[in-house]
Amino acid sequence: MLLVHPVRELAKVIPLVVPAYLFGRSFGHHNNWAFAVTGVAVAAGLLRWWTTRYRVLPGLVELRHGLLVRRHVAVPVDRVRTVDLHAGAAHRVLGLMTVTVGTGEAAARRGDRLKLDALRRPEALALREELLGGGGGRAGGPAAAGDAGTVLLRFSPGWLRYAPFALAGFLPLVVMGVALTGPLAAVVEQTPVGSLVEWLVHLDGLGPRAVRVPVALLLAGTVLNLLFFTERTVGFVLTRRPGGALEIGHGLVNRRAVALERSRVHGVELSESLPVRLLGGARCTAVSTGAHRERGGPALVPAAPLPTALAVAGEVLGADGPVRAALTGHGPRARVRRLTRALAGWALGVGLFAAAAALDQLPWWCAVGWAALLPLTVPLALDRYRSLGHAVADGFLVVRHGSLVRRRSVLAGGGVIGWNLRTSWGQRRAGLVTLTATTAAGRKAYRAADLPVELLPELAERVLPGLLEPFLVDAELPGPRRG
Repeated sequence: MLLVHPVRELAKVIPLVVPAYLFGRSFGHHNNWAFAVTGVAVAAGLLRWWTTRYRVLPGLVELRHGLLVRRHVAVPVDRVRTVDLHAGAAHRVLGLMTVTVGTGEAAARRGDRLKLDALRRPEALALREELLGGGGGRAGGPAAAGDAGTVLLRFSPGWLRYAPFALAGFLPLVVMGVALTGPLAAVVEQTPVGSLVEWLVHLDGLGPRAVRVPVALLLAGTVLNLLFFTERTVGFVLTRRPGGALEIGHGLVNRRAVALERSRVHGVELSESLPVRLLGGARCTAVSTGAHRERGGPALVPAAPLPTALAVAGEVLGADGPVRAALTGHGPRARVRRLTRALAGWALGVGLFAAAAALDQLPWWCAVGWAALLPLTVPLALDRYRSLGHAVADGFLVVRHGSLVRRRSVLAGGGVIGWNLRTSWGQRRAGLVTLTATTAAGRKAYRAADLPVELLPELAERVLPGLLEPFLVDAELPGPRRG
């Protein structure tokens, strides 16, 4: 721990070390400021070790830490929802792991999650079995000796073809480009990345600046995406442990393992970003309670071929019907609404850009460029319409929507705790309603957008019998206007 904590704290203050170094050079102090920040980080790591104590009792885990603000966290074993094992580079060299106990999203937001750092690997594995087992009374408890469970999915090198199409690698470059044109340009130019961009800008032999800079940023973003994808996905293993719990392991340098109780998984969500969908790929996440690390839920399948994602989703749910069920479309009124919204937004943008150009606030090519997006606006709206659909299969509610990122959400009927109905002015005129299923798992809300009102009673009754009926008797939902 005396090695791990100072190294970790030092990594956190690297964004402060660089400005301290530049600040010190400006005032002739050379590296003194950078050394001072580094010393503070190392001292903070040592103090963190000195002030941290924990103990494991029958049915209870306690953690006490903090110097200026002391915090005492006690977690009953029967409240444990997830157990996350993580081993960074320093942990793996020393044979250590970090155990993070998840009890629910509310605790995570308050900062009361219990994290036991730098345990020996055998102790961490044994503690996970004890916490998930709850004394052997819960599904997904300790595995039998020598029984590692059933492997549902392993990493395949073919998945790397989906890596260049993520946004994670391009966002830092966009921020860097904005910084190079703003008040921090003088500071950013002194960093290696800033110097590289400036070098590319002045390389006239590689073509005009308007061509070489976007190409260079595109290549750099692709390389970053490949690195991120490799780090997160290489070594991915999805295992069903004895008792039904799911264990997700991934990471090349920073190894992470998450165990989910089967009773906490209430469905799955298949998401397909447009580039990945064109390549025949998809991503599958678990709709589960008590999991907060990834938005939408833990990844059961990273970006992989669609048949692979469908097969794993069927294995997790115990039925292929919901993930492969044919969906009921939302009809011509929903298509007209999607087209109307898309064309209205395009027309509004043209008007705003033209007005700004007329007032000499923007060049005319901005308005012309926006107007040229019309051939893309209509196909995108039609694709958004074709993505709309819903079904009820084997007791699961299935809803789908989206175009740039199309999501098919499969939610167990028993996990739905209520309905939320919303109708805008345009929807009321068209006889449409957005039905949202509320749940305690995953994204908390899963919606069937632009649903015809005549389909609403049957859909709600098949998922939660009797819940919506009193409201349908006492209130009149808007229907389509005639004449």
